[in-house]
Amino acid sequence: MSSTPAPKIIHKRAYYIFIISSLLFGLGQFHRLSGAVTITAIAEDLVFAVDSLGFLAAALFFTSALLQVPNGMLLDRFGPRRLIPVYVGGAILGCLVLAYATTYEEVVLGRVLLGAGFSVTMMSSYVLFAKWFPADRFATVASWLMAASGIGSILASYPLSLFIDLYGWRLAYLIVGAFTMLAVIVGVMVIKDTPPDYKVHKDQPLSIRDSIRGYVGVLKYPRFFYLLAMGAVAFGPATTILGMWGGPYLESVYGLNGVERGQILFLMVIAVPFGALFFGPLDRRFKSRKKIILCAVAAEIAAFLVLGLFDNLALWVVCTLFIAIAFLQQHYVVLAAQCRASFPDHMVGRANSTLNLTSILGVGFMQSLFGWGLHFSAEAGYQISYIGIAVMLVMSMLLYLRFDETIKA
Repeated sequence: MSSTPAPKIIHKRAYYIFIISSLLFGLGQFHRLSGAVTITAIAEDLVFAVDSLGFLAAALFFTSALLQVPNGMLLDRFGPRRLIPVYVGGAILGCLVLAYATTYEEVVLGRVLLGAGFSVTMMSSYVLFAKWFPADRFATVASWLMAASGIGSILASYPLSLFIDLYGWRLAYLIVGAFTMLAVIVGVMVIKDTPPDYKVHKDQPLSIRDSIRGYVGVLKYPRFFYLLAMGAVAFGPATTILGMWGGPYLESVYGLNGVERGQILFLMVIAVPFGALFFGPLDRRFKSRKKIILCAVAAEIAAFLVLGLFDNLALWVVCTLFIAIAFLQQHYVVLAAQCRASFPDHMVGRANSTLNLTSILGVGFMQSLFGWGLHFSAEAGYQISYIGIAVMLVMSMLLYLRFDETIKA
């Protein structure tokens, strides 16, 4: 199966598409990583039990994961320009629901709408980049996406914590919802699915039935399962800390207040764009993407083992390990490039959405893991969970060792 030729020139509109894609993905990152700040504030205000927060955090990720398969089919069939306004419109509604929520069920509904609404932003970016940029620039552009969207991650930590302390979490959701609506309006005007000189592949799906049939081709890719095994732990480790449990951990173990917790999480999100910009160019400097990924995951395993096996770590050690984990997680841009390079353009949406599905499921599972650990042992729950994540990383790495990056679809 041959790939559609990559564009030979980069059109000016491609850069505008990159900017709006980064903005929309950054808004999604804001909501994915703001849980450690917002959920704690919401729980204190509405009096939720601590052991219920794991599901509250995971609801966004499980919803997003559930939609990845249909998202991939719809993106390959209808294109990002049609889907983005519909999906992100649901996220705007989720902001409004959360801004006026008074019950646990309403907060869950708001989180579900956010997960659904922003479930398409990363994959739509990848589909657009695959058609507007040369194939050998994909990892670099994807790393720029991660770095640029880091603004959303940064705002989700200390700045958001400070804003909530001053004005409350309800106003925060109203402001973000209004800004998201503006971004969607601009996106409708800027985004086009293909450049003017792009040649549509003869196997481009013309119906949903064609898209479903095409998924069989994606899943039949030799050893794709081993790539997905690594995808399952690609996002979860750092996102679990940033998106929910870093805040409660720093509060219960080290007694830090909201602003102090936000400052440490802020340092983590600062590491995200630097990690993305570090890993992106490596894709073009080294022949083996697999070795890059394995080295990054091995370092993550070491960090989580230290967190899980050693008691009474100094706060600066924990802070350093958190920052390292956030930095190392950005190896995902190399993994996504490896997935993109394995498939022709007309299958990129389905292939990368399948990879993203496993990644988001991993986040939801790891978010829940901390809740289970704390339910099992209030004293050692966090350490049990850190060790659990290290074990998951080891198992995934062992499976990924069998992935053959020389085989093409």
